[in-house]
Amino acid sequence: MPMGLCAAAPRRSHLAASLRRMIRTAFMPLFAAALLSACGGGGDDDDFDLVSAYQVLGQSGFSGASANQGNGNADAGTLAQPLGNIATNGSVLFVADSSNNRVLGFNAVPTTNGASADFVLGQDDFTSSVGGIARNKLALPASVFLGNGYLVVADAGNNRVLIWNSIPASATDLPDVVIGQSDFTTKTSGTSETALAYPTSAIVAGNSLIVVDQNNNRVLVWDEVPSSSGEPAKLVLGQSDFTTKTADDEADEMNRPATAWSDGVRLLVSDSGNNRVLYWSLLPQSSGEEADYVIGQSDFGRSTSGTSASALRTPYGVTSDGTSVWIADSGNNRVLEFGSFPIANQTSANSVIGQDEDSFTSSTANDDDQDGDVDDEPSSRTLSGATGVYANNGTLYVTDRSNNRVLFFPQ
Repeated sequence: MPMGLCAAAPRRSHLAASLRRMIRTAFMPLFAAALLSACGGGGDDDDFDLVSAYQVLGQSGFSGASANQGNGNADAGTLAQPLGNIATNGSVLFVADSSNNRVLGFNAVPTTNGASADFVLGQDDFTSSVGGIARNKLALPASVFLGNGYLVVADAGNNRVLIWNSIPASATDLPDVVIGQSDFTTKTSGTSETALAYPTSAIVAGNSLIVVDQNNNRVLVWDEVPSSSGEPAKLVLGQSDFTTKTADDEADEMNRPATAWSDGVRLLVSDSGNNRVLYWSLLPQSSGEEADYVIGQSDFGRSTSGTSASALRTPYGVTSDGTSVWIADSGNNRVLEFGSFPIANQTSANSVIGQDEDSFTSSTANDDDQDGDVDDEPSSRTLSGATGVYANNGTLYVTDRSNNRVLFFPQ
């Protein structure tokens, strides 16, 4: 923190940058509260530096953590084990509400805690939650994505990816294309250029469709977004061909990958089972291409988990704004921010959400006082099993899975 603000509590430059970002995004009340706490005001004498969310979905407030807010049944404002990255273009917003077997749609980005969705995909109404296999059903959806006018849903439990050719605005808007199956009524898993086994992420980058096929330990790439169901992938990463699914940890291998991010030029994949994120500086053009660098390990061939500024434990979500990279480090109950794309292996994070920014050694879930014990309730500053992170228009959206909520942070 700048010395002029609080001489008794100096902070690193990245926190100053974070505070400046908070000012620019007009969250002055949060800035004032953080500054008061850091300077010893407000009755809090700790020196811990945790970033506060400014809004929550799925709970009525920051202290709630129960699935469907403990009411048993789902409704328009609740979540149950949301999974993966949310999707927004700054106007509309979608959340993969995995255990409720649905995707919630908001016709405008919510501005209040616990806001109710405008419509639901995958269910007939807001109170139904049983998964199904049909054109209007979902089973354990793992992530959502908006891009190039498409909505894409990784419908993991049905071993398929659903594509809407235009952004749906109501429950009656049905997907146009299914990938991984030949039609909308089958859900067989498989290992081929046309089959999937529990896909957990599907994105559009440039003209390409990129799918993380978790149980096949691979990523599939289509050079164009498919216009008809069941189209075969062009290439595979993580395997040498379309019929193998071996898990391993070399530069051309994967172990239970979870999420992909790409701008059409670069590619990031969270290789969850290997406790790392793989980076290709150029989007691969042929099957089996090796990654250029690895985040979370000192080199390829290693898969050790850890808790530090340069280590990961079961990373799940990954995103970028084109400059910084954020990783939802699920097993460490935190989100790490890296100020740039890697140019070497095992780069160190600049800042962290969910744990104390000044140490990078804390990993306990919902530990606001950083004493190593899980608190009775979460707070606006804590996470439990974060599985998604998405940056858009000055906001960082974090899917806080085990707290059954999505948090909004200033980017």
